[in-house]
Amino acid sequence: MKPQDKDKLNECLNILDTTDLGLSLVWLWTWSTIKNFMEDETFIMKKTEDEMWDCLCEAVDAGHGFSLEYGAEQHHEDVMEWMLNRDYMVDSMFEDEEDEDEDE
Repeated sequence: MKPQDKDKLNECLNILDTTDLGLSLVWLWTWSTIKNFMEDETFIMKKTEDEMWDCLCEAVDAGHGFSLEYGAEQHHEDVMEWMLNRDYMVDSMFEDEEDEDEDE
């Protein structure tokens, strides 16, 4: 870490503090995780970034939540499972298998 990183983190905290999100750090982490999946070539996205934001908002409104209580790895798995189970994305390895099955 560098001394100027403190100022950047403080700026992030100031932004988060202006939202009406409870547990804003959890939602920041969740959104970061979603965006990482969107950029990961292992997965094929079926939703745009705006659509994913809407899906996340709907999930929150429906009472679905994510937690950092059990660590980053568990959070990552929970978000991945949520996205896969709702067909927001598919694993490209399985997508290739489905394409082969359709060709037969």
